[in-house]
Amino acid sequence: MPHDRARPPRPVRPKATVRSAVFLAAGVLALPALAGCGADDETSAPAAAQDIAPAARDLVADGGTVKWAVDALPETFNTFQSDADDATSRVASAVLPSLYRLDAQGRVVRNPDFLESAEVVEREPKQVVLYKLNQQAVWSDGREIGADDFAAQWRALSGKDSAYWTARNAGYDRIEKIERGANNLEVRVTFAQPYADWRSLFSPLYPKEVMGTPDSFNDGARTKLKVTAGPFALKDVDRGAGEVTLRRSPRWWGSPAKLDALVLREVPRERRAAALAAGRVDLADVDADEAGRIALAARDKGAPGPLAHGPGARRTPA
Repeated sequence: MPHDRARPPRPVRPKATVRSAVFLAAGVLALPALAGCGADDETSAPAAAQDIAPAARDLVADGGTVKWAVDALPETFNTFQSDADDATSRVASAVLPSLYRLDAQGRVVRNPDFLESAEVVEREPKQVVLYKLNQQAVWSDGREIGADDFAAQWRALSGKDSAYWTARNAGYDRIEKIERGANNLEVRVTFAQPYADWRSLFSPLYPKEVMGTPDSFNDGARTKLKVTAGPFALKDVDRGAGEVTLRRSPRWWGSPAKLDALVLREVPRERRAAALAAGRVDLADVDADEAGRIALAARDKGAPGPLAHGPGARRTPA
């Protein structure tokens, strides 16, 4: 008898595993605040459980578009302004540098695409953190990400200049100075007071073109982001259609995004379940009862169905 030969795993299509495709494509798009992480322990206990259906990267097929429901289109793409919202953060985490991210266990880990290392190199008389940046890390205009970007963001968010209309300054107001190290890829950050949560800073990191002046900070990133650095780039904002489109960035030096595009689509919460059932969106936050109904309807049709996330939504097909 001939021996049965094991079939190679079939690629997972984005429609069938939307959650996996999104997270593998862009790291973690909805990155929670990294507050509370210790100053010296990158492998601390998980901060929170993550609702992610993991799949090995080589099992996820290339291409496709995921449509993700949001409450409203962002009023600004600057996460440090008062009217920034969850959609603002989703865009920023896909198209801008994050020095740290959360792993599958919810632990804070260094993002090697941007950061080679970061450590507290001095504690007395002042706390000094030395960042060494990935030399491949560049903005979409070709300029390297460097100390001048860190310094511009600190000056904008320090709270010392009221011309910058900032909504939050936590941590940045503790910084005394920022200097270049041996070169522009080394950043020395000196704190006036010890700051345990220094890993929460500079994520996202904006280019100095946004943070450099009050005018550019207040208005330059409200409707567009000309310069980005991430697996996706902001390609289109169609307020008439209620959509923001992110496309795979050709400038990205890390593992390329699996998805061709990610579309954030404005869908009110009361219409979200219907949008999922009709296929207008692939990913949405709904309550547990709605998630169950959508899952059962998809199974009755013999289809994998869209992905609903939220309390109790693990019952929805992934």
